[in-house]
Amino acid sequence: MTKSIFFYQLPFALVLILGITALEGCNGPVTKAEVQDDLEDAREATQEAQEETQEAYDARKQFYVDSAEVKVKELEDRSSKIDERIAELRSVSEKASNQAAQADIASAVQDLQDEKAGLNEKIVKVKSIKEEDWSTSYDEINVAIGKIEREIDKLSEGLETSNQ
Repeated sequence: MTKSIFFYQLPFALVLILGITALEGCNGPVTKAEVQDDLEDAREATQEAQEETQEAYDARKQFYVDSAEVKVKELEDRSSKIDERIAELRSVSEKASNQAAQADIASAVQDLQDEKAGLNEKIVKVKSIKEEDWSTSYDEINVAIGKIEREIDKLSEGLETSNQ
């Protein structure tokens, strides 16, 4: 099968036509009005980008504030549950028949209440902390609450064992 000369000239002709068409668009004079329109378009695009950036920053900041409020509420709820559990421990310890055990448990409950009071102070302080420092304080309070919860669990188990 032989290919005609036209087959080899076709791609060259297409490239030549596209090149001429492209050059015609570039050969026109650029007017001052076109340049000013392009500059105005660029300024508008820049202004829109700045506004979008500010909106995104504001949304991020609001998300942070909302997140902090949710986490503080979570800490306060857990703190309230600790108060309830301490009250339950105190009630159970008062019913204990062994006076020595009752005194030990009362002492341990008092220590828990003291720790809990310090925890409440930290929660109040964390509400006024700058956002850059907040997450570290939250983590510290979260660890402290976990520690108190574990101590209450140990005391509860000890009471259950001694009452059986």
